[in-house]
Amino acid sequence: MQKEELYRLIENPGLLNVETLHELKELVGQFPFFQTGWMLYLKNLKMVNASEYETVLKSVAVRIPNRKKLYKWLNNEARTPVFTSFKNTRESFHSFQLEDDSESTKSNSLIDKFLSSHATIQTRKNTEEEKFSERQQKEILEKSLTESDEIVTETLAMIYFQQKKYDKALESFRKLSLKYPEKSAYFASRIEEIERLKNI
Repeated sequence: MQKEELYRLIENPGLLNVETLHELKELVGQFPFFQTGWMLYLKNLKMVNASEYETVLKSVAVRIPNRKKLYKWLNNEARTPVFTSFKNTRESFHSFQLEDDSESTKSNSLIDKFLSSHATIQTRKNTEEEKFSERQQKEILEKSLTESDEIVTETLAMIYFQQKKYDKALESFRKLSLKYPEKSAYFASRIEEIERLKNI
């Protein structure tokens, strides 16, 4: 659809017919966020008594910000689709907007009033009770660095041994020896080996 034809249909929706229906369907398919196209397509469906009118109406109703104006326009209570100055739409093809009414003006003035009041979001101040003291943080850190008996494994002990952290390796093998008595002979030989290396 050529834009001049689209402008003509916006100015005179009485020209909508079966031929324009197919063109408008292609238009909204190509530009799914084009509100004016959807309004014209919906009006066209209603004028030709198309069976898909109700289905499309449900889809279009959520795309149009002012449903009251859409209703009035579809039911011939408004002569034109109530857009802001149509001359501006010729300059910017994608800038169709619904005409401001008293409700939208009210909501806009409320938003403007809020923005002009320099309202700021108050950040909650952290109190001393909410913060951990340095000592508490240190204790937590130390606890996280010490391994419990539950997480000591032979692999961990071997890693300590390979890193030449003999004291930690000895401690780990001793814990493992108590935890797994069936392997105590193996762990005892490892402990002896580590003690020998440690004393060198």
